[in-house]
Amino acid sequence: MSKSKGNVLDPLDLIDGVTLEALVAKRTSNMLDPRQAESIARRTRKQFPDGIPSFGADALRFTFASLATYGRTLNFDLARCDGYRNFCNKLWNATRFVLMNVEGKDCGLDPHEFRALTFVDRWLLGRLQQAKHEIAENLAIYRFDLAARALYEFVWDELCDWYLECAKIQLQRAEAAGDLAAARGTRSVLVRELEATLRLAHPFMPFITEELWQAVAPLAGKTGDTIALRPYPTAKFENVDPTAARDMALLKDLVGACRALRSKMGLSPAQRVPLLVVGKSDMLLHFAPYLPALAKVSAVNIVDDLPVTDAPIEVVGDTRLMLHIEVDVAAERERLAKDIARIEVELAKTTVKLANGNFVSRAPAAVVTQERTRAAGLEATLEQLKHQLARLSG
Repeated sequence: MSKSKGNVLDPLDLIDGVTLEALVAKRTSNMLDPRQAESIARRTRKQFPDGIPSFGADALRFTFASLATYGRTLNFDLARCDGYRNFCNKLWNATRFVLMNVEGKDCGLDPHEFRALTFVDRWLLGRLQQAKHEIAENLAIYRFDLAARALYEFVWDELCDWYLECAKIQLQRAEAAGDLAAARGTRSVLVRELEATLRLAHPFMPFITEELWQAVAPLAGKTGDTIALRPYPTAKFENVDPTAARDMALLKDLVGACRALRSKMGLSPAQRVPLLVVGKSDMLLHFAPYLPALAKVSAVNIVDDLPVTDAPIEVVGDTRLMLHIEVDVAAERERLAKDIARIEVELAKTTVKLANGNFVSRAPAAVVTQERTRAAGLEATLEQLKHQLARLSG
């Protein structure tokens, strides 16, 4: 890449954003060969029709950290900047959620007050220690890409997608039951582990973590003028609880099974139905409070056996799950018949197209392959719909 050849990106344009006209003017000025200005302007207008949006310094810094591999070729992509800008937003919104739920409330700073921790709380504590260890190890050997990936996966996949959702449920239950120790325990984990996560992310995203840490640190009992002068987090493996990790893995499997059942039955996200579960009662009671919100079911009913129906069943270990839906047979037959008719028309059109020798010989290979894949998918869908209709008609 060369500025004189008009094919570079100014980091400040990625941070602050730039309009198309300003970008074209910048790329076509002070060129080694002014005769190339017109072609470079055309290429720039085609590549950046709306200019470059503002990604921010932290998103750009995290992008380059994630690209810091041992390879000699760096495939820079604006989509990655956009993805890591979303990551910054995710961390910001997670902090807002925590502050909304802990400010002005008992966060367990008094060591003499009992804090009751659930298996989800203990799992998060252990998962954070693993993230600290993995990030520190990779930073020590200058694998910034692997350290950035470990941080991303912990914050997005574990802290935000799972723990914060479970914490909402725990706080609602504790406050409804007047369980001060349980509410105190969840709040303490929320604020303390978020504070540690901000310190963990600071080398990658210094500006947003500084801003958020100033608000979070006092609630976590931390002092100091800046996050930059706080010690970097180190793993404490005594906080890793294998039992809590196994329980959380099972909860994730149960939620995944419920979501699979919803998908198989074609339920909309807004439609909630009861869940029937067969398994060990004590274990299921352990997980039941989390399933309605996480799996989007109206209730969790632990039964001795599942009813004999054509409804799909998911198995997780010794547990069997089924969604209980009262089906209007006549309406379902009508819906399936319409879907079958529609799929048959689409399949007929695709089959005719593939039977046309001119199309197969002249169209690009990728297009022909795409049509064949589409035909196979339509045939599979049609077979499933006919099978469902046959079961209802039997």
